[in-house]
Order: sequence, then structure tokens, then C-alpha cells
Amino acid sequence: MSLRALFFDVGETLVYAHPSSAEIMAEVCREAGLPVVAEAVEQAEAQVAPRIAARQASGELYSISPESSERFWTWVYDQILAELQVPQAARSDLARRFHERFSRLETWRLFPDVRPTLEALRARRQSGLVVGVISNWEDWLEALLVQLEIHHYFDFLTISAGVRLEKPDPRIFQAALQRAGARPEEALHVGDSLHADVGGARTAGITPVLIDRRGRYSPAQADGAIIIRSLDAVLPLLDDPALV
Repeated sequence: MSLRALFFDVGETLVYAHPSSAEIMAEVCREAGLPVVAEAVEQAEAQVAPRIAARQASGELYSISPESSERFWTWVYDQILAELQVPQAARSDLARRFHERFSRLETWRLFPDVRPTLEALRARRQSGLVVGVISNWEDWLEALLVQLEIHHYFDFLTISAGVRLEKPDPRIFQAALQRAGARPEEALHVGDSLHADVGGARTAGITPVLIDRRGRYSPAQADGAIIIRSLDAVLPLLDDPALV
């Protein structure tokens, strides 16, 4: 079976918050007169992560509208601020400031390996490979990719805000497959989330590729997904006889 479609997640796969999400939150706190450092934010994020996962597992959709995004993310930021022992009276305003910062296009940067990889895929697209995006993101994602000058590398974008579905729901992957004119066994999906990307792609019958830039996961934790450490490592996979 030949490979006909290659899908990419966006956040922490193609782009990251610069210089880091923790540093941005620490900076906003310091602007408000609170002596917060990025390392403390990272520790708070780790404490809050299971609560975020539980809320997402409950079925709440957080990226299908501006209202759902603000409601979900200000809750997340409030939880982080509580772990940082920020007084409750200050948390609501700070959470809104966090959300505003992360909603700015200029907050986001490309990982260094993204443009070279997408450029290398141009010849593959000319030979018939369909390259698309499947992302849980608000409706400003297309504007972000335009600003970062990578939108033209994709044949289409499947964004949760547009289809009102979020990974790991297999229906968002099925929507991308339909646009690509490909069957599940003819596609790869690259993303950084075990739950949303690996789990969602596998449920849809698509081969998942986990990009693990920080070396967080063992093969056992990845549940059999292909693990890559940089985006350009996806290129040899396109010629892997086991996959094509």
C-alpha cells in the first residue's frame, strides 16, 4: 500500500510559544509585580497536568470557539496561578492576560527543523503526496501559518474550530482523510500528544508518529507509535517498506 497522505499537528510539533510558555507566564506575573520564575511555573504546570487531562477526558471541547477557548484556558491558568500561591484576587486578571498573550500571532515561532522538512516535502507533493494539518486550535490558526510563511506547504488545514471536533475524536481524522482522498492505511499523522495524536490517529486507523523533542517517552509509553526526535526524521519514513 503506497503512502498517500501525511498529516501534522501544529502546537509543539511545528510551532512553540517563544521563548517558552513558562517564561511567558512568569513574565506576565513579573509585570504585575509578582516575583515568579519560569522554573516555578514549570513545576506548577506539572502539578496541574492531570487535572487538565481529566477535564479534557470529560468531553469538554476547548478550541471550537473563542468562548470555549477563553473559558478552558483561563481555568487552566487559574489552576497554575493557584499552585504558584498567587492570591485569588489577582488570579482572574492574570489568567486573562495569559490568554491574551498566547492568542497573539507574534507569540509563536517555528521549530528550526520545520521549514527545511516542509521544503523537502515539496517534491513529494508534486509526486502526489497530500500534506495536511490536523490541529486542535482556534480559528486564527490559518492566520498564524500565513504569518509564519508556511501555509503554502499544506494542501489543506483541518482545524477543530472549523469542523467543531477535537482530537482524539476519530471523526476529525476522518474529515482529513476525506479531503486527502486517502484511506486510513495510506496515511501517517505526526504529533506530540500521546492522547490526542497517537490515540486519535490509531483509533482512526492511521499510523501515528510521535514527535518527542525532549525525550519524554519510552517506546513502551508510546504504545507502539513510531517515535522521532526531530521533524526531519519523518522523511525516511516515507520510504520505509514496512509503511509503504
